[in-house]
Amino acid sequence: MKGIRLLLILILFSQTILAKKIVEEVKIEDSQLAAQLTDTLASDSVFYEERPEETYEEVVYTPKQSVLHIPISINVSLLERKLNENFNGLLYEDDNIEDDSLMIRAWKENDFKIAYNQNILNYKIPVKIWIKKRFGLGFTHTDQEIEGTINMEMQTAINFSKDWGLITKTEMLQYNWIKKPVLKLGIIDIPITSIVDKILKNNKQLLNESVDETVKQYVPLQSYIQEIWESIQNPIDISTSGYKAWLKITPKNLYTTPIVGSQGQINTTIGVKCLSEIYMDVPPKAGQKETKMPRFQMYTNTDKQVKVNLLADVPYTTIDSIANDIMKNETFGEGRHTIIVDSMEIFGQKEKMMIGVHVHGFINGAIYLEGVPYFEQSSTSIRIKEVEYKLKTKNVLAKIVNLFYKKGLKKMIEEKLIISLKDEIALIKESSRNELFNKELMEDVYMNGMLNHITVEDIFLTKNGLKVGIILSGKINVRVE
Repeated sequence: MKGIRLLLILILFSQTILAKKIVEEVKIEDSQLAAQLTDTLASDSVFYEERPEETYEEVVYTPKQSVLHIPISINVSLLERKLNENFNGLLYEDDNIEDDSLMIRAWKENDFKIAYNQNILNYKIPVKIWIKKRFGLGFTHTDQEIEGTINMEMQTAINFSKDWGLITKTEMLQYNWIKKPVLKLGIIDIPITSIVDKILKNNKQLLNESVDETVKQYVPLQSYIQEIWESIQNPIDISTSGYKAWLKITPKNLYTTPIVGSQGQINTTIGVKCLSEIYMDVPPKAGQKETKMPRFQMYTNTDKQVKVNLLADVPYTTIDSIANDIMKNETFGEGRHTIIVDSMEIFGQKEKMMIGVHVHGFINGAIYLEGVPYFEQSSTSIRIKEVEYKLKTKNVLAKIVNLFYKKGLKKMIEEKLIISLKDEIALIKESSRNELFNKELMEDVYMNGMLNHITVEDIFLTKNGLKVGIILSGKINVRVE
C-alpha cells in the first residue's frame, strides 16, 4: 500500500509541476485562475476547443497576360522550291495592242534562284519573251512577232502594311540575253535586240508592278495572319494519360519583329499577348471569337520567351489526405500528458489556412492552428509558414492547455506538411515537350519547344481548396523547311 500511495503522490506531484509550468509559460497573473488551472490539470480533466468558423473572401482572379514569342525560320531553299512550283507558265501578259502598238507575254523559262538578305529578296528569273509589234506603213500597218529569252536580275523589298498585308517594291536591276530576240519575216529571222531593249526599258515599271501583284497573290500574308489569329482561339486539347485538359487562349495583341535573312534562313518573331487558361475534365464552352485583328506593330527585338499564366486547383480533400499520411499517429507531450494525432482537417478562414489536429490521449478533441501557404521553389511544393495558435473562445483553460502542445505541432506542420507539385509540374513539362508544342502544324511547317521553368506567383484560399496562380515559361520555334 505504501508503494501505491507513493506512486499516486508522484503522479499528483508531476501533474502539479506540469500545471505550474504552463502557468509560468503563459504568464497568468490572475492567482485564482492560476490555482484553478493547477487543480484542473492535476485532476486530469478534458478540454474541448471550438472549431473556428470557415470564412472565405471572394476571389476574383483575372489571369495575367501571357506572352507567346514564336520565332519563325523559313528555309530559303524551301521558299525557292515553293515559288518555282507556283510561278509557272505565264508570268506577264499585255494583250491590248491598240493602246501602244504592243502585245507582250512573258513565261518562266526555267527554275530561278533566290537569296534573302536583311529585308531584300534577290532573284534571277530566266524569262521567255514574246512581243507583237505593230509597225505603221502609211495608210496601213503590219504586226510582227518577236521572240527571245532573257535572264532578269531583280530584287524585292518586303515590309508590312498597317493591316498585316505585304508591301513589296520590286526593281529590275539588270538583264542579259540568253537568246537574243529576232523578228520573224517568213522564214527569215532578223536580229532586233536594240529595239526590244527599248521596249523592255519602257515597260520596266509595268513588269516591276506585275511581280509585286503576283507576290501578293501567292503570299496572302494578311489571310495567313487572320487564320492564325482565329485558330489560336480554338481550345487546344492537351490531355495525356490519366488527365483531361484543354488550353484556351484569348489573344489581345499581335506584333512582329523585322524580317531578316542570313545563312540560308529568313527569320522573324511573331509575338502574341493573350490570356491563357487551363480547363480540367470539361472543355471550355465555345464562345464568340474575336475576329478583328489589332493594327500592325513592329518591335525591334523580343526576348524570344513564352510566358503562360494559368490557374490550377488543389482541393482540400487532397491536402487532407497528404496531411493525414504525414501526421496520423504522431505523438506529442510526455508520459501521461501525451496526445496522439487521429486525423487532420484543412480549411480556410479569410486569407489564413486553418489546420485542425484531432487528437486523443491527455486531450480528447481538436487543436486548431493557422498558417500561411506559400510556394517553395527549391522543392517544387506548397508549404505552410507562420503557424500560430489563435483561439477565439472564452474557455481560457482550453487555450492554455493547447498552448502547451503548440510548439511541437508548429514544428511538425512547418517542417513536414509538404504538398508536392513535382509530379504535376513534370506532367506539364512532358506534355509541352511531346503533345502541345511539338507537332507538324501543316505541310512543311513544324513547331517545337517546351516549358522548362515553372513557378507559383499567387495562392488563394477558396471554399473548395487552394487556387494556385502558375507561371510557365520556355521557348517555342516554328520552322518552315
